[in-house]
Amino acid sequence: MLIWFNYHLHIFLIYISISLSSEDISSGWQSFIHFSSSGFEFSPIDMEALFLQQTTADSLEICSQMCHTTVLCRTFDFDIVSHRCRIFQGDLDTTGSIISSSLSQSVVGSIELDSTQFDSYGKSCLFCQGSRYLKCINSSCQCQSNTYFDGSICRSQKLLGSQCINETDCRTDLNYTCLPRLQCGPLSLQNGNTVAGYGNGTAGSDNNALNKPWGLAMGIDNSLYVCEYGNSRVMRFHEGSTLGIRVAGSASAGTGSNQLYEPSVLYVDASSNIYVADDINYRVMYWANGSLSATKVVGTGYSGSSLNAVADVFGITVDSHGNIYVADTMNHRVTKWIPGATVGIIIAGQNGISGSQSNQLSYPAGLFLDELHSYLYIADAGNNRIQRITLGGSTNATTVAGGNGQGSSNMQLNNPISVYVSKTTGAIYIADEDNYRVTKWAVGATKGVTVVGIDGQAGSSPMLFGDPTYVILNLNETLLYVSDYVNHRVQSFKLI
Repeated sequence: MLIWFNYHLHIFLIYISISLSSEDISSGWQSFIHFSSSGFEFSPIDMEALFLQQTTADSLEICSQMCHTTVLCRTFDFDIVSHRCRIFQGDLDTTGSIISSSLSQSVVGSIELDSTQFDSYGKSCLFCQGSRYLKCINSSCQCQSNTYFDGSICRSQKLLGSQCINETDCRTDLNYTCLPRLQCGPLSLQNGNTVAGYGNGTAGSDNNALNKPWGLAMGIDNSLYVCEYGNSRVMRFHEGSTLGIRVAGSASAGTGSNQLYEPSVLYVDASSNIYVADDINYRVMYWANGSLSATKVVGTGYSGSSLNAVADVFGITVDSHGNIYVADTMNHRVTKWIPGATVGIIIAGQNGISGSQSNQLSYPAGLFLDELHSYLYIADAGNNRIQRITLGGSTNATTVAGGNGQGSSNMQLNNPISVYVSKTTGAIYIADEDNYRVTKWAVGATKGVTVVGIDGQAGSSPMLFGDPTYVILNLNETLLYVSDYVNHRVQSFKLI
């Protein structure tokens, strides 16, 4: 833990061009500077955006004065031996960190901000002439460049990926704005990149085309697997390629062991074996890696409500022991099938009963398994909520997103059909189908933010969805993939 010295270096400019009251001089022209102990230097989160100048200075006091007289400077470091003086814009607590330095006599200085320095904010320009912290804009005292007023002081504008509330929170000189996901970044991040499908809204059956893509899965090599409802096949797209390879299904729909009939969703395990929810055939098929045909592991091939049957499967996942979890949508239940079983066990919902109580489901769809914590997340589409159950525990579920009725507010969902949980942050990503958006809910949040899409607006532009049906992240969680069912494409979006 870094311990600050309990003294300040007090710097005053000695020349003032106009007569100001002593209070204005105190708040506008002085800086209180904190110093670290020796052996540390400043590490900015973005050197290019924050670095102002490097020079040599005879003393720590002179380096401090250089920072003070450079309006944008708020942090600097100085090495007593080499006399290296580096100055940076940006508040220490939001734009970087203090790290150990190879220069044993290097210290870090940061300008302390106080609300009294900004008392003149919004007042006539007479009150801020020559101020270090405020400048005259449109006849009133406003924040200096690359800073924003938070109601008390002018803080440094934020960089890529930082949380924000208003557009002015972000570095406007870098063309950053406060995105709908409440992070600073360029608006272009809201545009999707077509990674599978023609991208022009047209369906097709060629290897570079899609027809009603639904379920998605990520392979161990970052290959993208796509369930095509319209082409009755599963395609695999190697990272960076838009030319797919058929890995399940045949050239036509059917009931054979090498065929699928409007498959909805899938799961790919660590050995690249594929489990496919074969919707119209009312079964789940297992395709061993490289196999040309599959084995039925769930269902009878006919729609039913008995425990050996399923009726429209819109969600599946598999644990490390080979247990298969099935969202049996039309039966309003989630069942578990142990390897080799011919009947399932109800672990969530009530057989054939749609309801909104904690032990009930209504048209459950996408599933996500957090095996580490023994959690199963369920997109409870008919109840417009995401439920979480503890495996091996009660069938009573906890609502972790939505549950506030059907709607488009940030507290609501509208037919959430798919769910994915970040393995690093625990944040919940939801394909909020009838709101045409993907939302993210932080752990414990009571409302979400729109990551991509525009609330309630359907379309085919790179920023819009026609029907977002599935959402996943890539392995290092830098990209978000969304299947856009009616636009016959899969879009990727950069996460920050």
